[in-house]
Amino acid sequence: MKKIQNIIKKLYWLGLIGVIGTVFHVTYLKLFYLFFLLVFVDICISLGYRMKYGKMNEYVADLKFLWQNIMILIGNICIYIRHGFHLPNVQTYSPKVSCHLPFQGKWMVVNGGTDQQHSHSWGLAMQRYAYDFYRIENGKSYQGNGLNVCDYYCYDQPVLAVADGIVIEIKNKFEDTKVTGKSEVLCNASDVRGNYIVMQHAPYVFSMIAHLKKDSFCVKVNDKVTAGQIIARCGNSGNSSEPHIHFQIQEGKNFYFSASLPVYFDEIINHINRNDMHHIKEGDIVENR
Repeated sequence: MKKIQNIIKKLYWLGLIGVIGTVFHVTYLKLFYLFFLLVFVDICISLGYRMKYGKMNEYVADLKFLWQNIMILIGNICIYIRHGFHLPNVQTYSPKVSCHLPFQGKWMVVNGGTDQQHSHSWGLAMQRYAYDFYRIENGKSYQGNGLNVCDYYCYDQPVLAVADGIVIEIKNKFEDTKVTGKSEVLCNASDVRGNYIVMQHAPYVFSMIAHLKKDSFCVKVNDKVTAGQIIARCGNSGNSSEPHIHFQIQEGKNFYFSASLPVYFDEIINHINRNDMHHIKEGDIVENR
């Protein structure tokens, strides 16, 4: 049943094709809106499963997680419409803030870039220019069998502010997601981001760093921070298969309704691509100067 539910969760994203049909007046594409009805199938399956096994707390968490996916769908549509289906890119967007990397030492860019090929999630406007980072030693991200979060080299490592700014929002309620060593996610949090922090660095420039370790925050809301300041510790909370840092710059403080922005890095060393010291992509090994 869980496998069927996971397939359903992926299929209802096809409803976004209906938006294209509406914009370009293509009738048959509007039929894809019907895929959004699978949301209610998902709810019914979750409710039946939880009622059968008596795990109502997990059911409530599932509903929150489902609601977040719905908000992502709605937010994605709104962002595209607000930007006239022309989202910011490295050619059109003039960065207002130069960023440092949110960690100490050498880390690998696991996911992310400024083009469609390397993008974290090209179709999701709120995560198009996001990055995932973790540490690699001897070709691996962990020691031992990788079945404990403490096996991972980046776990509990300091997380840094990427620029001067002020803390806008903190969520600190989720335990680490269990790891299996098989790149699968056993998320028990109701928020894909897990524990996270949002900071404002300039008008319409906010950073969001996610999957942080619970109770590791060194700052609080309304605190002023400086670039390079330790703000928390790397964890594995939320929708995460192994400990890593998720980082993005976005145009507003609201995750669902804010387009992500291309990140302009400054004062960093790229050990793989030395020709562009301001933009990074998947596979690069990077560190702050």
